[in-house]
Amino acid sequence: MAKDLRVFLEKIKKEHPDNYATVEKPVNPADFDVTAILEHMTRKKKDPVVVFEKPKNLRGEVTDIRLVSNVFATRERCAHILDWPMDKCNHDLTMEFARLDRERVKPVVVEKNAAPVREIVLTGGDTDLELLPIVKHYEMDLCPVLTMTSIMKDPDTGVYDITFTKMFYKAPGRVAVSIHSPHLNRIVKKYEDRNEPAPMIYVVGHHPAFYLGSLALTPYDSDDYESVGSFMREPVRLVESETWGKDFMVPADAEIIIEGVIPPGEKEVVDPFGEVTKHYQAQCLRQAFKTKAVTRRKDAIYQDIFSGHAGHWILGALPKEGSIYSNVNNKYGNVKAVHMPLSGVGRFSCYIAIDKKREGDAMAAGVAALLESYTINNVVVVDSDIDVFDEQQVIWAIITMVDPKRDISTINNIWTQFTTSAGYNKVVIDATKPLGKAHPGRISIPAAAMDRIKLEDWVKFD
Repeated sequence: MAKDLRVFLEKIKKEHPDNYATVEKPVNPADFDVTAILEHMTRKKKDPVVVFEKPKNLRGEVTDIRLVSNVFATRERCAHILDWPMDKCNHDLTMEFARLDRERVKPVVVEKNAAPVREIVLTGGDTDLELLPIVKHYEMDLCPVLTMTSIMKDPDTGVYDITFTKMFYKAPGRVAVSIHSPHLNRIVKKYEDRNEPAPMIYVVGHHPAFYLGSLALTPYDSDDYESVGSFMREPVRLVESETWGKDFMVPADAEIIIEGVIPPGEKEVVDPFGEVTKHYQAQCLRQAFKTKAVTRRKDAIYQDIFSGHAGHWILGALPKEGSIYSNVNNKYGNVKAVHMPLSGVGRFSCYIAIDKKREGDAMAAGVAALLESYTINNVVVVDSDIDVFDEQQVIWAIITMVDPKRDISTINNIWTQFTTSAGYNKVVIDATKPLGKAHPGRISIPAAAMDRIKLEDWVKFD
């Protein structure tokens, strides 16, 4: 059986029932019912996948389309998504992600009658997105917003790019799509230069590994269907689109696919929206999108990201850790671990442990990491004996190892995605032990003693 969202939900429900919760009462996603429930769970430090059995669509009608959120809210569950042991969800998971990041699995094509996403095909006036249970997340959000992935195809090379974007519902058959990704912007510009509408699809539900794989920091000219196949550990099954046929292939095992075009030069207002930063994004103009078709399963599941919370942060952090490890280590060969902490919303801060051999190694690794992801605003580089997944250790290294005049470097006027007080400025902090001058050693207990003592043999706990 091909991997899809329902395969994952059944697996997590069966093997880890404490990771699964349902809401059986009708909820109105556009009136904050969904996010209020999730926020209450967050405050109680509860983080299961949540399935809403009876959500209402934008017309206020209870729909047969279930809604699922909170899928990526723990690193343990992300490990499970990737068929990896849940108790090895820190550095080991980063390394497995780095390995998967290097692999490619070519997709396979299936016939239309073998594609679950084509069980219902809607075109023309039937494509009104009001029929979906679209979530309005925060009080000042402009409107209900879809929060999953867009897919576009380079018109010259034919490679597909999969990127998380937001869709702001405007009117029947029309939304605004908020594109920030350099890759998608390049594709849009190619179509604009030709004065042609840019084909795009929006995938509103799939196996979570599909989405984790889509966030790997792959080069522009690589095909994301192939990289995603690595993370799914099987080929992505593709089928002809309803609108463009073989010229644009779509994921056959998705839950809902919205097909449409970005008309050249047409803009719509987007934002405010409660973003990953836990701030509202400022209002601006982005691309308009006209729907051409909606295909879905008969019992489709609408997938959403609870923005500005742990699942949103981890979803972005984990893929970047693996990609940064691979790419920076390929350059310098001294990287031991990489972590994108939740304190930096999984985007802004990057902690790197290196095996330092000479002064300058830390700065080189830090600058290289900044260039790997445009979302990173600050990098802290530490020695390999610091656990980058233990933020207390990282802060200790900053406090005890850093000479502010020497070890803190600012890079000015470099593009970033999100608005913060840092603006277009970024920071690299060398928190490694200085070489070539006396410095106190770090305290430690002999490893032989630690191995010899088994705590349960010595201390009785109530």
